[in-house]
Amino acid sequence: MMLAFDFWAHHNRLRAVHPGLKLAFAAVALGLVLTGGPAVAFATILAAAVLVLAAGVPFPLFCRLLLLPLGFLLPGVLALALTTGEAVTWGVAAAGWRVGFTEAGLALSLLLGLRALAAVSCLYFLALTTPLPAVLGVLRRVGVPALPLEIAVLTYRYLFVLERVARGICLAQAARGGYRSWRGRLYSLGLLAGQLFLVTYHRAQNLYTALLARGYQDALLVPPREHRCSGTAVGGFAGLTALLVLVWLLGR
Repeated sequence: MMLAFDFWAHHNRLRAVHPGLKLAFAAVALGLVLTGGPAVAFATILAAAVLVLAAGVPFPLFCRLLLLPLGFLLPGVLALALTTGEAVTWGVAAAGWRVGFTEAGLALSLLLGLRALAAVSCLYFLALTTPLPAVLGVLRRVGVPALPLEIAVLTYRYLFVLERVARGICLAQAARGGYRSWRGRLYSLGLLAGQLFLVTYHRAQNLYTALLARGYQDALLVPPREHRCSGTAVGGFAGLTALLVLVWLLGR
């Protein structure tokens, strides 16, 4: 999945648009999502989808990425919607207890679920259309300290190391028939979890040693790249931002 992010970040139609413009739109949209209602969250998801399609990123990939956080989101939303007591509107009663859902709980869980998906969609848009060095360049120019930026760069690089190691171990296990049965899958996943940290740690250490051998001094120098800020791009992002602000104002 990290390879898909990195590939499309460098090979999309919005690649040459100034990263500050995309970063500003994502930041404003994220702020509106966190302070607005369900309509703003839904409009933000649609806006992110439109921008991803305009960038030439496959829409099925964007949908699959949105499905990833549902595994964490659905249990939390359901737990938030469940309640006990006399105020339960839909539920069951057992041993004098009423457990179920209320209208207020369902409304709150729906709001938080949409907010989470909308916030993730903003970050997906930024990650799928803007390479990390371009984002860090904007953050460096606005005065963000160098230490968190360097940590972000190294963490991003180590994620590729982690994914590569995990793919290699899974391929080796599959070649030896480790995933033929449910018992074998559980055993193989246990071995993968146990070995992944150790192998990744050694690979990361080798990567850091290679950086030191090339003169790394706590500052990764990224060559600058020219970006344009055309009137069409500015107008498009300004129009989408104005639309989100209008939906936010109508929902207050």
